[in-house]
Amino acid sequence: MDSLNMLSSLERPTLSAQVARHLLELVNRDQLRPGDQVPSEIQIGRDLQVSRGSVREAYRTLAALGILEIESGRKPRLRVIDPKVLAQVFDYALNTHQVQLGHVLETRRAIELQTAQLAARYASEAQRNTLRELVGKMRAAGTDRARRVASDMAIHSVIAEASGNPLNSLLLSALRSPVEASSRMHFDDNRSESELVRVIDAHDAVVERICAGDAVGAASAMSYHFDISMVRVKRQDELLSEIGPAAYIQILSS
Repeated sequence: MDSLNMLSSLERPTLSAQVARHLLELVNRDQLRPGDQVPSEIQIGRDLQVSRGSVREAYRTLAALGILEIESGRKPRLRVIDPKVLAQVFDYALNTHQVQLGHVLETRRAIELQTAQLAARYASEAQRNTLRELVGKMRAAGTDRARRVASDMAIHSVIAEASGNPLNSLLLSALRSPVEASSRMHFDDNRSESELVRVIDAHDAVVERICAGDAVGAASAMSYHFDISMVRVKRQDELLSEIGPAAYIQILSS
């Protein structure tokens, strides 16, 4: 096979990839929604004149991507989007050190500034009350780092929900592992009392501005929160380059 034919062969999608693309086009054409049924493997095979094996491979790929729900004896259905699928990609990138925690925090910063603005505009009274309660729990946690981290995670989750944009909650959920790792850094037992108070005060300021309906102030407070977070995370990323991945992972999980 000459180089031109080889390139053409490499660029040509497999049968299973063509089946997957056909199904996604069908979803768009028929305006299907999560929970709706899609054609069976047998039906798709007949329609496209391809083997059932190719269809099965395509369906399994789509199931692994969180697009299809496949159960024995039932027609495949479309699934509600699952943040765990994205989480696997992000965790893989971190675990193989293709990205660092600082990169994640930089991306989160861009997203969460706007999220805070939207939450200040659209948060319900129940969500505002929940945010106030969570800040109170964070302050009351004392030396219990696990409780402080849990409060931190919950605060950002409620803000994302309050923004009214489902992509914010989706991305934050998908980044749960690195978000939790950075939260543990913020509330490290080795930090001074004044440093811990500053981190809690930063969360309090974000919540206070959101509850006041101050979109500009909420974004400014969130920006400050991430500014002080970035200092800590950058130090940890520098530590990664010094001590190596194995020791670094041990620190994150401690």
